Amino acid sequence: MFTFNIHSNDLASEYIDIAGVQFKVIKNGESNRRFIWVHGDEKTAAILLKRHLKDNYGTAFLIQNSEREVFINGYMMDPNRIFSKAGAEKNLIKFNGKISKTAVDKTVDLIANDKEKFFDKITPPNGGLLIALHNNLRDYSIDKEIPFSTEVSLKNSEHPHHHNFFICTNRDDYNLLSKSPYNVVLQDIQPKKDNGSLSWFVARKGVRFINIETRLGYLSIQTKMLQYIEDHLD
Repeated sequence: MFTFNIHSNDLASEYIDIAGVQFKVIKNGESNRRFIWVHGDEKTAAILLKRHLKDNYGTAFLIQNSEREVFINGYMMDPNRIFSKAGAEKNLIKFNGKISKTAVDKTVDLIANDKEKFFDKITPPNGGLLIALHNNLRDYSIDKEIPFSTEVSLKNSEHPHHHNFFICTNRDDYNLLSKSPYNVVLQDIQPKKDNGSLSWFVARKGVRFINIETRLGYLSIQTKMLQYIEDHLD
């Protein structure tokens, strides 16, 4: 279990869950910023959020899991592939090859029953931003996202910099971030095949969403990218 130690009179914590997957809620003051960390093995992102909420207002949702995958209804799943029916079904079969159709349907229904409540909890007020922090280690890079993107702003596509980029669902946010020193993609059109990621789910709901994606261990770069958002986006 990854432990968070944040000490401040302005901070309060509680827990929310989706289908039994728990998230710790850490709040510092009042703000229309919401932050989420969904993969327990992406420790750089967790360290950054812990630091950021000491000095900045906002509310963070931190998964209470030390591994990348979680268990829902006894079956292994990627917690960032559960936010559409098709995505959840595909994910269940991927990780649990011999799972029955009955078990798939039951697990998907379990997620669906909690999804809207979870969405209401993480949605920023007053047109604010929901910011996800992710880290990558293997072959995932901006190259994987370009085919699903409406526009792309490449500043450095060479290794390892192509692992560090923003994903935006709002054109105005993209226009501002495209002026940054960092790679950015705009994804404001739903794909034909939704993979169940949180980004596509909240985009369908009209929420401004930005994913800050960096190589695992690149804390300095991810810190600067988050600070750029704080300095330039309302």
